[in-house]
Amino acid sequence: MSHLQPDEALYSLLCKYLLGEAEAPERAWVEAWRKDQPANEAALGAVRQLLEAPRPGDPSFGISTDSSWERLRASITAQPATPAPETEVVPMRRKNRVWMAAAAIALLVVAGIWGVKRAGNGEQSFSGGQTADLHDGSRIQLAGNGKLTVDEDFGEKERRVRVKGKASFDIAPAAGKPFIVEAGETEIQVLGTKFTVEWDTSLFIRVESGKIQVTDPDLGKPVVMTEGMTLRRNDANGKFEVKGEQGLSFEDVPFAQVVEAVQKEYHVKITVADPAILEKRITTRFSGESVEEVMDALAFMVSASVETPAPGTYRLQPL
Repeated sequence: MSHLQPDEALYSLLCKYLLGEAEAPERAWVEAWRKDQPANEAALGAVRQLLEAPRPGDPSFGISTDSSWERLRASITAQPATPAPETEVVPMRRKNRVWMAAAAIALLVVAGIWGVKRAGNGEQSFSGGQTADLHDGSRIQLAGNGKLTVDEDFGEKERRVRVKGKASFDIAPAAGKPFIVEAGETEIQVLGTKFTVEWDTSLFIRVESGKIQVTDPDLGKPVVMTEGMTLRRNDANGKFEVKGEQGLSFEDVPFAQVVEAVQKEYHVKITVADPAILEKRITTRFSGESVEEVMDALAFMVSASVETPAPGTYRLQPL
């Protein structure tokens, strides 16, 4: 068992899971694997039947190897097995459990009935609430409405997936194999970064670290996004809005400086009813928020209300 191939390692893990010896991350992986497709549950059942096989009349062996192999063969071939004689089921000794794990691995690998979807053997699909741990080391956390499909040739020349709903990506670097996310007509190319995509009727992308390149027929030319940048599109036919590379960040500065920066960033006009407010010291950061969200936050910081005398014009009135 010290030189396991990938298929053997899978069945070694299944045996640990059924014997109650798997650690928490291993148990979580098997639970997700069981739900992936019916064939996986059938394979696990075959291992379970072998491990739970009753012993023969002679208690010195602890288990019946012939009976166990026959039960596993029957589950693989879907042929009716000859009913085993009714015998007492006894707990297996540790050495027998190890032998049974090895037997399960050997026969199941030869039979080729395993149900794991590997790269090159069909698409993988993940849905809401799951975390997709891909074989390249990338990790995608799906929100409740998230759906992810991994191409069958993932990892051969490129790493291509399709997403709908909200998903957070933590992409492992892989030289010469860009990670590509399709969100409708929008394509996001990644070389190693963390970012969030939310796509349904609207699109939102936020880069947490690293760099991505976004292409779309309506964008004209590709847009390179780096840490702190966001991209929005409110509907399928709307305009793309890309916000600044680092957003707006302020560290103990006069409120007047904050107002000036917000005006330039959002192309609006802001007036303050009380000049004393402009002297207050402010520490804050904005990254991708709408102008309405920014104005509400500014008003809260300086204990003011927001008035809108005209479109694109805001006035802060002390409370």
